[in-house]
Amino acid sequence: MKTVRIPAEGYGANCWVIIDEESGEFALIDPSPTGKSFLGFLEKRGMDKKDLKYILLTHGHFDHITGADEIRDATGAPLCVHEADSDCLYDPDKNAYKYFFREDLILRPAEIILRDGDALRLGNNEIKVMHTPGHTKGSVCYFTGDSIYTGDTLFDRSIGRTDLFGGSMFEIENSLRALCALEHDYNIYPGHGSVSTLFKQIKFNPYLYGGNL
Repeated sequence: MKTVRIPAEGYGANCWVIIDEESGEFALIDPSPTGKSFLGFLEKRGMDKKDLKYILLTHGHFDHITGADEIRDATGAPLCVHEADSDCLYDPDKNAYKYFFREDLILRPAEIILRDGDALRLGNNEIKVMHTPGHTKGSVCYFTGDSIYTGDTLFDRSIGRTDLFGGSMFEIENSLRALCALEHDYNIYPGHGSVSTLFKQIKFNPYLYGGNL
């Protein structure tokens, strides 16, 4: 599996493309780019939009979902979100757009509703869903191979805020404990900022206290 980052637009959220190189199938994590820029990215890399199998949300905040409808319209791929964040797509209070901009961001409902432990096939690989609430009620991490896509649950030397709708410090600490309990040194691809590894975060992230939350 190969991971490529689409350069951040607008609000600085990372958009990850994970590619099964054997089949050519790929998934998009957190559709922050516009439809036009996403199609430009595919054209530049010689990728076919028909091979986009899933558009995956790590959570429902506006900076991670703004391109969802345009990219769905352009590719026909289904949008996937955890059940606890499903209404963020069409509730501007819950997706925080109204909080920051005093305007509404209303998108179509997702085609696929996810739950903890679900697995999605991508070529010959699996993408597994781990529910990690705290930043939002429906925040998830996606696991595939040696990689975890952590959204706004875990950053390089930081964690996601918990003061917006659905946020909970108690819940995010429990989610971080679950990540710290993993025994493999996964590559961490966060929703903002730079790539890291799980063991590096356990050692150096001040919010993890050496893995002893």
